[in-house]
Amino acid sequence: MAEEGDKTFTQEEMDAAIAAANTALEASRDAILGEKKVATDALKKFDGFDSTEFKRLQDAEAEAARIKATEEGDWTKLEQKLIEAHGTEMTTKETRIEKLMGALQKHLVDAELTKAISAAKGDAALLLPHARAFVQTRETDDGFEVFVADEKGTPLVSDGQGTPMTMAQLVEGKLADEYPRAFEGTGSSGGGASKSSAGGQRIAGTIAADDGGSFMDNLDGIAEGKIQVR
Repeated sequence: MAEEGDKTFTQEEMDAAIAAANTALEASRDAILGEKKVATDALKKFDGFDSTEFKRLQDAEAEAARIKATEEGDWTKLEQKLIEAHGTEMTTKETRIEKLMGALQKHLVDAELTKAISAAKGDAALLLPHARAFVQTRETDDGFEVFVADEKGTPLVSDGQGTPMTMAQLVEGKLADEYPRAFEGTGSSGGGASKSSAGGQRIAGTIAADDGGSFMDNLDGIAEGKIQVR
């Protein structure tokens, strides 16, 4: 006889409970078997697996990565050196070009001034150092040209119409007024002021400002400062 408070089950209820339990067990068993099959299939991929060989391959891959990184690092250093070398080379070339341009411009200025001073019967050797301060060069479509300017580089004019001052006007006006003794027949005594000429004696390491042929033949020397244009 069942104790008071205990629930009693009929045979049908017991059979139903047992059937439900069996169904749950079967479901769990099927799930476990499915997982086992998946695991078994996965393990089959490693059949014949050699752990030593696997480690060797891992080490080889790591070494390859290290070598690659080293090579890339070396290339970066080499690339940087090439860039620096190229920069140095370009700076050297630019410096040389600047020197050549400076020498060329000085030659143009001196040649034009010498021509104008000689035409006015002046002493080019005495007047050139003073006259250069009033002459500059500028680039044109055809090359370079010289022009008369003040100390700030502003072109000087000869009249109220804005006509550019010529070399002859600079020499015959400003230079003749400031340095009259440097011109023949304008106050010099004795045999007159000494005059330099293209055919006169030359100082070693110098080229006459009006000697265009020698100037072009000695561009490197002029650029390096070994030869002076006077």
